[in-house]
Amino acid sequence: MPKLSFLKNKKSAIEVSLIHLLEIILAIIVISVLIYVSLRLSGLLIGKQEYESTVNNLEALSTRINALVKDDKSLKQTMVYTLPNDFILVGFNYQDQAPVKTDCTQEIISKSRPNICQSKPCLCIYKNHGGIADWSGKDFDGKGTTLPLKCKTFEGKIVFLTPQKDPNFQGSSSQWKPNYSKWNNYNYLVLYGICGGPWRTSWGIRQIYLEKHKEGENTFIFIGDAKNNK
Repeated sequence: MPKLSFLKNKKSAIEVSLIHLLEIILAIIVISVLIYVSLRLSGLLIGKQEYESTVNNLEALSTRINALVKDDKSLKQTMVYTLPNDFILVGFNYQDQAPVKTDCTQEIISKSRPNICQSKPCLCIYKNHGGIADWSGKDFDGKGTTLPLKCKTFEGKIVFLTPQKDPNFQGSSSQWKPNYSKWNNYNYLVLYGICGGPWRTSWGIRQIYLEKHKEGENTFIFIGDAKNNK
């Protein structure tokens, strides 16, 4: 009987150990899922496919802009441009008379301008830290420590502007006032994959227009949603 009792106790101990092990494994799975979701919502974790797609679209956009700048006969182009929620496209001009700011989070972007763009115009992709809900203003750092994920530089005195303001184009009003009869108001180029909560509009995949205007030594490149360029 003592031997049988010992075997029963041993079996019970093994069963208890297995239950505890399963509980630990389940807890690890739950914690891992919560960490993943938190990172996705905070923008700290970016999908490889989304990142590669965004970089490829930046390359394609830069190629189109270079072709537009170099072709004296070409003034307008359209193209399909994709920008997932986790990213922000920022245009830095060869020089600006006032700090570039985003109206989405009221952050000043100028100090986050990377060294590679200090003396050249460029387009940069930044991480959208808020992802689908950004009210905290973490996308750009006033101390200049926020670095873009990818940039493309250009030659010449190029100024990137957008004539429109909508839920995705969130650049502040520009000090540049080109003498161009088509539009009256111009904003700095700051395009969000999404600005604000999930009820806001995602950029997704849209057709954009690129329009060139030369004024003295400056070449203005206007970028906007093609459906609004009538």
